[in-house]
Amino acid sequence: MLMRLIAIGVALGLSGCSVTQNNAQADTQAAANASQEAPTLTPYYQLPAVRSFVERMVNEHDYDRNVLVSVFSSTYKREQVITKSDNQPEVITPYYAYRERFLDQARVSQGARFAKRNQKWLAQAEQQFGVDRHVIVALLGVETAYGNITGNRDVFTSLTTLAFDYPRRGQYFQSELEAYLLLARKEGWEIGTTNGSYSGALGMVQFMPSNYLKLAIDFDKDGHIDLWGSEADAIGSIANYMKHHGWRYGERVAIPARVADRDKVDDLVNKGRSPLHSMQEWAQKGVWVTTDYSAQTAGLIGLREQEEQPTYWLAFENFFTIMDYNPSRRYAMSVWELANRIAQYEDS
Repeated sequence: MLMRLIAIGVALGLSGCSVTQNNAQADTQAAANASQEAPTLTPYYQLPAVRSFVERMVNEHDYDRNVLVSVFSSTYKREQVITKSDNQPEVITPYYAYRERFLDQARVSQGARFAKRNQKWLAQAEQQFGVDRHVIVALLGVETAYGNITGNRDVFTSLTTLAFDYPRRGQYFQSELEAYLLLARKEGWEIGTTNGSYSGALGMVQFMPSNYLKLAIDFDKDGHIDLWGSEADAIGSIANYMKHHGWRYGERVAIPARVADRDKVDDLVNKGRSPLHSMQEWAQKGVWVTTDYSAQTAGLIGLREQEEQPTYWLAFENFFTIMDYNPSRRYAMSVWELANRIAQYEDS
């Protein structure tokens, strides 16, 4: 009997040791996994490039050094920003899938209601800036669903990440980071609390900070530019932007085209960001418009409205002006189509 009790005790003791060892091993593995999932983060102020940037802001703009040292010392790389920048839907998504995000009936009817609610401001913008009102509304519809989706990430961290950890466009984003810091000081924003898109775009119009500084306007004359809360300021700012980039009031954006031999014009499709040839020259190349319209020059756009083959348009200056807002042909075509659908909805 005594030997049996001793055996049981030894077994329990060994079992207890086994549980302890297993727990220790599990803790060690969990720590290792956590280390792999959360790599060591370095505050941006430790990077020489950021220190040089701070010095330039202090010397060129008389920026408060203590403020910059403080914010960069508590800001870390946001990996998701780089991932999204390398996988933009305007680049990787075919047009027939991309357009579905913006041309559904809800987006069209919301646009019509937005236009009706802001009829006064849209009419004023048309008269003052010479920009078609349906295009203004469509830009807001594609950018932020008329102000409903403006981004929920602080733009300071996003811009800092892209400025110093995205070499392909680092110089551009350093200039936008500079503009953001100047804008924050001008508007009295606390750095790091301004939310926007993953690329640093701001408000319902999604202006980058440099455009906010240059082209955002106080359209409702209340003494303050508010691109988050004032639909009037958003309308006026977009109109000002489009006028600045050369919008031609009342002129066509694009016209459906027929291509006789795709191989002969393949190197001219989606080429550049300005019109290439006259309508007569396009006709000589076997490209004809399906409606009667004369224009000085046009570019040839080819996008897949269906999976099998592309659809073609001859695009005019106004199409490329929309591309100045976002340099994607999928984007520009979606804005133009949404503008047309909103106009048709109002007439129905």
